[in-house]
Amino acid sequence: MHGLILLQLQKFAQHSIGAEQWQSLLKDSGFEDVVFSAGRVYDDQQVFRLVEIAAKSLGIPVDQAIESFGRFLSTELVRLYQRVIKPEWKTLDIIENTETFIHSAVRVGNPGAMPPPLDAIRTGPDDLQLLYSSERKLCRLAIGIIKGLADHFHEIIEIQHDSCMLLGDPFCTFQLKRIHRRHDTEQMSLNSTIVLDNTFEPRETLERDGTGKLGVTMDLKQGKNSAEKSSAQGDLSSSDLISSEGVLESAKKTTIWEFFLQPAIVPSDVASIGPYRLVAKQGEGGMGAVFQGIDTRTEQSVAIKIVHPRIAENENSKKRFLRETHAVQLVKSPHVVEVREVGEIGGLPYMVMEFLRGMSVQAHRERFQSLPVHEILRIAIETVAGLTEVHRCGIIHRDLKPENLWVESPSLQIKIIDFGLARDIEEEMRLTRSGSCLGTPSYMSPEQALGERIDFRSDFFSLGCVLYELTTGMRPFEREGLISTLNALTKEDPRPPIELVEGIPRSLSDLTISLLTKKPDGRPANCSVLSKQLTDILNAIE
Repeated sequence: MHGLILLQLQKFAQHSIGAEQWQSLLKDSGFEDVVFSAGRVYDDQQVFRLVEIAAKSLGIPVDQAIESFGRFLSTELVRLYQRVIKPEWKTLDIIENTETFIHSAVRVGNPGAMPPPLDAIRTGPDDLQLLYSSERKLCRLAIGIIKGLADHFHEIIEIQHDSCMLLGDPFCTFQLKRIHRRHDTEQMSLNSTIVLDNTFEPRETLERDGTGKLGVTMDLKQGKNSAEKSSAQGDLSSSDLISSEGVLESAKKTTIWEFFLQPAIVPSDVASIGPYRLVAKQGEGGMGAVFQGIDTRTEQSVAIKIVHPRIAENENSKKRFLRETHAVQLVKSPHVVEVREVGEIGGLPYMVMEFLRGMSVQAHRERFQSLPVHEILRIAIETVAGLTEVHRCGIIHRDLKPENLWVESPSLQIKIIDFGLARDIEEEMRLTRSGSCLGTPSYMSPEQALGERIDFRSDFFSLGCVLYELTTGMRPFEREGLISTLNALTKEDPRPPIELVEGIPRSLSDLTISLLTKKPDGRPANCSVLSKQLTDILNAIE
């Protein structure tokens, strides 16, 4: 290996361990009189021996030490070869041009240097595929360099490692994706339930509640203009009691989440939870917030939902959330977002989910203005497939709506997301919730709106509302004001879609109306029956 790398390895060890301690370790290991030159090539075994010494001193595995060295080395490489790096280049640009510019410069300026060949293919402005091969199999060094470049340019780069020489593959292949950060103070519009002033004056305060616990909040001026709507994986707006003071309070304050979480692993991050980096907040509502995170063990993006401190203060609410999200973990379906971990941090329950790319069904429909009938049926069939597993695990979703159905990219597969209001069926049958109607008014069932006992057929009513909106472009029960909407839910019958839009099959119109029957007994008996009805309609029009 070229002496230039060994000199950088020495600098890394001195920086990480301390110059005096590193010299002492070299002496104890028989390297006291060894002097490395940037113009020579050295035996690989010497290099690996130095790495082993550093790893042992740092108390970390050798492969982790190699990756950490890569992170350190990346900044040094940017400094050393800045003459060939264009000012506008960022992480992916440098990686894309490493073989053409940097490795060529290394070979010319340092005879005997043998940087590994890289084959980089730019597949988009934010996407790059990288093929790396080396007899030394230092793929962890490559990963460290990529991470170090991302840190240097304050970017978020997701690394997907598709093949690895350490596992017997002939080369390593990586898929790199740049993730764009949202501004941390961006607020959800709460589906126009609450209006916020776009220009607010924050005032940081410490508040002590009746239990003596301190919480950090920022007060926001309430105004007349609705806040800019942001997109998040899962909807956070409907997770408070409708028309309760709690919703209004959640709009007036936004939590400084860092106070409750662990320090950031990378300085540009928001915070961390164990091995998860919280790199950006996607959205915040009355129930909590959703962050985009990165699992440092796999470098895969994840979505992390954290319950709001005010909700977590209620011990029963906290226990119920943990119990119900543990139940959602049991749901295994390609049409349901995967919940990977459930836990508690700083007294706040959280759940870690797969990170989904794409858009909600709501955004999907708005993008195309209207959807063809076969696409509407596909969305419905795949939603029912997801509901089949949800109901099989004894869970009622309670908040099905276009915002909580996700069109995954690039497969276009439908996934049910946001189980913030989900409830165990057995518990639901035991409890009545008079005066509290959890959910989104325009999509909730009459029994849900009235605070009565509900079962899985409540989800069918919500799906009927979704189908009605997708076919007609209108919500069947939405009126001006909450009271009027709830009154329409419980007392009014919508016009059949076939009377409003040409080209809608009568069978689809009839099924949609049957889903919107006021009494649960008038709706399909179960997911199997509903799935067959939808499939029969699709087969008839194809």
